Amino acid sequence: MIQDILNLFKLKPEPIEYYQKYSIGLMLSVAVFISVAYGLLLPHPPEISLIAHFLLMLMIVPIVAIVTWFLVGLLKFKRKNITFQALFALSVLASMIDLVAIPLEFLSQFNGIFDYLSMAAFGYSLLVLLFSFVKATEVGAWFGVLSILLGAVVLTVLMVMISLVFIAIGLLPELVLPLA
Repeated sequence: MIQDILNLFKLKPEPIEYYQKYSIGLMLSVAVFISVAYGLLLPHPPEISLIAHFLLMLMIVPIVAIVTWFLVGLLKFKRKNITFQALFALSVLASMIDLVAIPLEFLSQFNGIFDYLSMAAFGYSLLVLLFSFVKATEVGAWFGVLSILLGAVVLTVLMVMISLVFIAIGLLPELVLPLA
């Protein structure tokens, strides 16, 4: 698995069928690990409790699964019969680079240069995801970009819905907009 992650970081993905070898259970475990690491190690705003922050990070796992199902559906327009298991494995393995953000976010408290490094790591993470998606599924670059953008819209809608639920049950403070 480590070699596959390194290959994705080097922008050398395998064909999508290759990632079928990883079970959904294993990939769910890795995704939960990433979410737990984010939830416990990233600094959070003082107005949000650690529990709420942790639960928000943990909600990323089902959201990534839903976005993956959405992308599998989009690939059917290109007559690609990609399995959820393979695309989910590719997505989770490609997102391992996001773990680099944890020490960068922590270090950004001490020096602003780490904010820029964190943004660069985020940009590289998007590049790895996009490039891996396009190459592994053998779709065109424009279709890949459009698919990832539509997936980002789905992700945003789901995150807003979850945030509203968390506000309704009292885990997040209500948003107050300035009147100017």
